[in-house]
Amino acid sequence: MDCPRCKLTNPDSAQRCDCGYDFETKTVEKPYFTPSPVIPGITDPPPPLMKAIRYGVHFTALILAALVFWFAKDLAFGDRLFNFRFFHFGLMGALHSTSIVVSLRDRRATHPIIAFPIYALGFITLATVLSAWTPFMGLWGSMVWAPFDDILRRYNLGGDSIYLTGSAIGASGYWLLVRQFWLKSLRRADWLRTVALCVTATLLAGLALDMSDGYVRGVPKLNVDIISPILTVAWWFAFSISLYWSEMSEQANKSTQAMETVP
Repeated sequence: MDCPRCKLTNPDSAQRCDCGYDFETKTVEKPYFTPSPVIPGITDPPPPLMKAIRYGVHFTALILAALVFWFAKDLAFGDRLFNFRFFHFGLMGALHSTSIVVSLRDRRATHPIIAFPIYALGFITLATVLSAWTPFMGLWGSMVWAPFDDILRRYNLGGDSIYLTGSAIGASGYWLLVRQFWLKSLRRADWLRTVALCVTATLLAGLALDMSDGYVRGVPKLNVDIISPILTVAWWFAFSISLYWSEMSEQANKSTQAMETVP
């Protein structure tokens, strides 16, 4: 059982925690054992909770993934056969999902070590398929802008609406995958934050390209092989920042609750 005062794990048969908390009377008494004058969790604040993802490792892996994506931008496997860049868009999801898997903190605690490779491969595969089909979903989802069709045509914003819709749909689907596989503590507010950050990152990247005359109102002036990595990396970091933000918010809430239990 866990002590509500210092969070120390005690045997089920224990009557009193080392910090002095009595499980039967639910009061604080003199500890049976006093190995040192300082008792962690009493004279010190509770230790910081561990995040599921090691974000230092994750963002480093994400930078490497961005370099790989840049150098692989000219590769095309099966594109001529399907007349669509499935490999290019699928690689977006494969690289980011891999950067999450390699940065997980405790794989044994998440799943048995034997099953983890299969579980991780399933996650990467689903993320790859989702990423490859997101452009289609963005195109179909952009039908929600039909009431504003005249305005979009007048200002030539049809391409922007498809990009932003695809960004929102991709963020939602990928967020659900991450939550299902690794971060089950994520809540609806975290989803809204993730979608908002990803859409904002896509919009800001488009505006930056617009200012540099590389992309104007949905019409690319630069080669699409240059524009795509810029939009992709901006979206990647926005999504990862949202995960970091969510985990930090959860830690802050749990730390506050832990401190409130300390007399």
